[in-house]
Amino acid sequence: MNDEVSTNDGALYLHVMPRHEDGRGLHPWHVFRLNADSPRITLAGSVTTCEEARLLAARDERPLRVASEAWRQMLSAGVAPTDVPDDVTLA
Repeated sequence: MNDEVSTNDGALYLHVMPRHEDGRGLHPWHVFRLNADSPRITLAGSVTTCEEARLLAARDERPLRVASEAWRQMLSAGVAPTDVPDDVTLA
């Protein structure tokens, strides 16, 4: 597991946010693309599994960060592996 994604060299990454219930059920996890230039944050997509997030990051050729709460939610839902993959950083 990577401990840190460097942004000093302009590295850009995808960030998975926790999902929230709105009375109609839980939504998929939203993945945001963080950029050095404007617009700094854009929606990259929505995913229902860790593997989908990893594939999205691979397609965009960007590192993947997952919010700790989002990781717990994915584990609880059974859609993430027990061990954090090497290409995923928990934030």
